[in-house]
Amino acid sequence: MKYNKKDKPKVIVLFLVLIALWAFIGIYFAVLSKREEAKKAAAEVRRQAAAQALQVAQQTTGQSAMSPSSRLAALVAPVEPPKDDPFRPVIAPRTSGPRTSQGSQSRPKPILPPPPDATGYRSSNLHLTGVIIGNPSTAVLRVGDEHYIVREGDWLDSQLRVHEISQEGVTLRDARSTYKLRLGR
Repeated sequence: MKYNKKDKPKVIVLFLVLIALWAFIGIYFAVLSKREEAKKAAAEVRRQAAAQALQVAQQTTGQSAMSPSSRLAALVAPVEPPKDDPFRPVIAPRTSGPRTSQGSQSRPKPILPPPPDATGYRSSNLHLTGVIIGNPSTAVLRVGDEHYIVREGDWLDSQLRVHEISQEGVTLRDARSTYKLRLGR
């Protein structure tokens, strides 16, 4: 390839672009290396501060450095449970005794407290607030401000029994009548 004088400006521009590219790459790597050095220095300062804090803590408590086995023992040591259990049930647990067989004449203890009036639970103070379909199906009944969890076969009082729990509601029976409680009513 022969050199032409008219290509001289192109060569100069290309040469200047090449020098600028080398300068950019050099500056970029210099900045990156300074950042890495700064990160290493900051990590060293943090390590020294942690070591100094550990040393001060050991001096104030009078303990030497803990061995790994003593650290493990501290981890598995029993801990006192919190005073207020965040997982305590909102709805009171069942108060009825064990279930009896259907052929038995004795009835388990009723789940609900005695009714406040002579009309019993068949009046408007018994409400269905929730249904869980499963095995066994359960329902949540509200009487006043109290909620009770019931299952099929539970006796609400001495005469009223939970006959069936379905998605539509709960069927209650006594010796004479059948009552249907529906959700939200």
